[in-house]
Amino acid sequence: MFQLLIKRPKVTLTFLTLLIIIGVLTAFQLSKREIPEISVNVGTITTVYPGAVPELVERSITNPLEEELESINGIKEMTSVSGAGISSIVLELTDDVDRDKVFSDVRQAVSDTSNSFPEDALNPVVNSDIQTGALSSYHIVSDDRELLQEQRELLLSWQKEIEKIDGVRKVSFKGIMEDQYLLTLDQEKMDENQILFPDILTTINKELEITPLGSQEIDNVNKQLSLNHIENIEEIEKVFVKTSSEGEDIFIGDIATLELVPKEKPSLVQYNDTPALSMTVLQEKGVDIPSLHKKVNEKVEELASDLPDNTELDMYYTQNTIVGKIFTDLGTSFLISILVVVLVTLLGLNVNSAILVAIAIPSSIALGLIPLPYMGVDLNQISIIGMIIALGILVDDAIVINDNIRRRYVLGDKPLEGALKGSKEVRVSIITSTLAIVFTFLPLTFITGSNGAFIRALPSVLITTIIGSTIIALTIVPIFLVWRQKRFEEKAKKKNKKMRDGLLGKPLEALAAWYSDKILRKVVKFPMRFGLSVLIFCTLVYGLVPFIPVVFFPSADREEVTITVTLPPGETIESTDDYLSEIRSFLEEEDKNIYEVTTFVGTSEPGLFGSVVSNPGENIGQLVLRVERESQSASETIERWEDTLRERYSDAVISMSTIEAGPPVGAPIAITVSGEELDELMSAVDEMKEDITGIDGSGAVLDDVGKPRPTITYVPVREELQKHGITPSEISEQIRLITDGVPMGTYDNGVTSRDFTIKLDGVEAGKAVDLEEIELPSKTQAGQGPPELVPLSDLLSVEEGEEIQSIPHTDGERTVTIRTYPKDEQKAQVEEEIQKLADEYTTDSISVSVGGESSARSDFFVEIGKLFIIVVFLIYLLMVVQFNSLRIPLLIMSSVYLAVSGAMIGLFITQTGLGFMAMMGIVSLAGIVVRNATVFIEFMEQRLNEGASLVEAVVESGQARLRPVVLTAVTSMGALLPIAFSGDVLFTPLAISIISGIFFSTIFTLLFVPAFYTLIKRKKVNSTEEG
Repeated sequence: MFQLLIKRPKVTLTFLTLLIIIGVLTAFQLSKREIPEISVNVGTITTVYPGAVPELVERSITNPLEEELESINGIKEMTSVSGAGISSIVLELTDDVDRDKVFSDVRQAVSDTSNSFPEDALNPVVNSDIQTGALSSYHIVSDDRELLQEQRELLLSWQKEIEKIDGVRKVSFKGIMEDQYLLTLDQEKMDENQILFPDILTTINKELEITPLGSQEIDNVNKQLSLNHIENIEEIEKVFVKTSSEGEDIFIGDIATLELVPKEKPSLVQYNDTPALSMTVLQEKGVDIPSLHKKVNEKVEELASDLPDNTELDMYYTQNTIVGKIFTDLGTSFLISILVVVLVTLLGLNVNSAILVAIAIPSSIALGLIPLPYMGVDLNQISIIGMIIALGILVDDAIVINDNIRRRYVLGDKPLEGALKGSKEVRVSIITSTLAIVFTFLPLTFITGSNGAFIRALPSVLITTIIGSTIIALTIVPIFLVWRQKRFEEKAKKKNKKMRDGLLGKPLEALAAWYSDKILRKVVKFPMRFGLSVLIFCTLVYGLVPFIPVVFFPSADREEVTITVTLPPGETIESTDDYLSEIRSFLEEEDKNIYEVTTFVGTSEPGLFGSVVSNPGENIGQLVLRVERESQSASETIERWEDTLRERYSDAVISMSTIEAGPPVGAPIAITVSGEELDELMSAVDEMKEDITGIDGSGAVLDDVGKPRPTITYVPVREELQKHGITPSEISEQIRLITDGVPMGTYDNGVTSRDFTIKLDGVEAGKAVDLEEIELPSKTQAGQGPPELVPLSDLLSVEEGEEIQSIPHTDGERTVTIRTYPKDEQKAQVEEEIQKLADEYTTDSISVSVGGESSARSDFFVEIGKLFIIVVFLIYLLMVVQFNSLRIPLLIMSSVYLAVSGAMIGLFITQTGLGFMAMMGIVSLAGIVVRNATVFIEFMEQRLNEGASLVEAVVESGQARLRPVVLTAVTSMGALLPIAFSGDVLFTPLAISIISGIFFSTIFTLLFVPAFYTLIKRKKVNSTEEG
């Protein structure tokens, strides 16, 4: 087929030009973003049970739901937290399931189970639309916090306007108080009119809950019937309650006051030292970040004109800025890489050949872009780095075919004849090498979980681009060379010109002659000595692995540092705010590199910097610092202040973190402790935390339960309850009426929906409930007259103590997770000590396991190891087909072993972390380096088939193949040099592992392959020894 395409250049060029134009158009249509979209295969089920303690929530809500969900196929892991008044279940699905079907089954199971929930429990909410990352975040700031709170209605209108923009998924706020309708009952007026709370509750329920009347046929017309009831919440005050003993009608408004008030305990946001509100815009999947940001920002700036005086809008974060910087930096590296590749080709090839290679680069990339939209790949830093890696590889085919066709012309072939023969001689090798690249990177697209979603763009781009480069090399390059040779021959006849080589053409020829005459002749003479020397050296290099640092995902080179502060349970949001303000003032005074601090109290930062608090509360807050990166990095900031803050503010649990350059992998070390009995479980957790804290370098030690919360427990006096016929339910309702109030559902006026709550006045803020002042009517008194009122102090005794804040589960079993944050250099030692503790604490009733980042890292390395074996096997199988031999492919595959040892040398010398990206580079080497060995062996096989001796075949291979091997190796390394020296924390390990692997494997291959090829063939070929 390719022969026909070369013979029909006009048709071929027209068709390829059309494809290249489509590829260029595709480049403009692809969405741009910071990192690939990571599809979170997770859903949540949230159920609010107002006023319930954790154990009651666990028993009444969480356990029934978990028992029902266990039977659903496709759920990988189920975790839950039963807290005060709320149950939260997180479902993680397996990667290969029908997500929509699983969540459909989940919703049905939740709906069925919720029918048995207590009456006070609200309906569960199933959320299967969970997305990471945000488009942008804004701060609305003012010196007057009350003025900010008055903007709630305005901001809700903003929310509706912004969410109308195509591509916007959601707008969320932090720091804004939600309003509620509060009906406050006056105890004195109720007593005066002998009205009890159950009377009011019954009256309001009868008014709000009406039965649909249906329809009726009247005069042959079917008419809908309805009952006019409350349409405005204010009308609740006009509802009739009873007639007094004096004959006066008493309405709700006579004994209660209806107000629109803020809900208690809002989250607080402080921007530097100014009160603020936070507004975050979340984008839909697959949108183009720059274009959506422009639309949203224009709308926000338009809406900001409605803000009152002394209130300002500041952009706090936008992904567009990061995207712009990434595309600028990587785009610059991309252009430099192209320039380096072209310059390298100029060194070994003439100007025309270098131009040909330069044309092949954008043409191959354009062809490679065409399939990306159908593969779910967009433009991000991972896909761009894939193109940069491809740069050094995609010119290999063009260089090899150009070099071989030129060799045919030197041998005297005519232009078309030389192009056909020259391309045919290396076509199998080129296609095989391309398939080797495809087989190398295709298994990487099957990496599971968030790691797979994060990296999938890289192999996808490499595969499509390399296939594109093969098409270009086998069509455009020969066609161009035919045209160029015809012109050269015409000029040569007139001027007797000779075709020139590149700038280093003669030195490369001299190097090839030296290599073949001096080196290869010695290799052929002493093959065992040379081969074993290389093999032993490379094997010894693997001993450097323990001395290479292991960093799964490094910290991103960003300016944000998050400080998470957890105070003892029971702290109010005001005291937590004061505490964090003190920390902020201390840091601003002591560290001038910190130029901005945002404080989030009672909540966490809005998911912008990867430090979201899973169970926020009044005693929890975060400070987000921004530092001058030029003078102090985020990692240096953590190193400088984490221990100091823990010592200075020892009554709080403090941890510092920054953004990881990759998907989050959790805490460095996570210990899961499981058991049935709650007291025994928490006792083991507390003791184990104390032991872990005592380990040198353990860092912050946290669990997902926290310290017990102070509680007041009311113990019923059963004899008195029986005596007066009063139930615990009536008592709990009466106490709650005074504390939190009794929820009556929500009221929707058609614009906004607000909670409606009834509360009894009587408890002064900051004081305990006075049981003597709360009375319930006795139900057992005889005779007529007003009921006997019994104070709750007669019915209850009071006990003060502590209660667990939350009860976590994993797959239905009570499981507490302890997380530790040691420094990188102490991680291995701390983990070893913790593993010993885990073994000690494991009993028949308590199970302990150690995981976390180390576990995730181990799982990843195991998965990569499996994929690497698959890659090697596929390439080996490919070589078996090409050479029809079992031993020759083994020799070719040995270059992978040499390359990996070369990567280890590079990582060791530079002390670059062996982690996710370094492993990606090592796996990539498998497909890259086999090309050199294949090119050498293919030539030697051809010469043997032509009748040459073994010595002639080996020696001539050095003369004929050294230049393309050196050029392809240097171009592959040169393309990645800008990345290696860029300082990019994510991609530098990848670049170094590939560069060093190619560099050393090229040197090793030039000795190892000829040596062992000679040993393999010596028995079969009758060669003549030449000294």
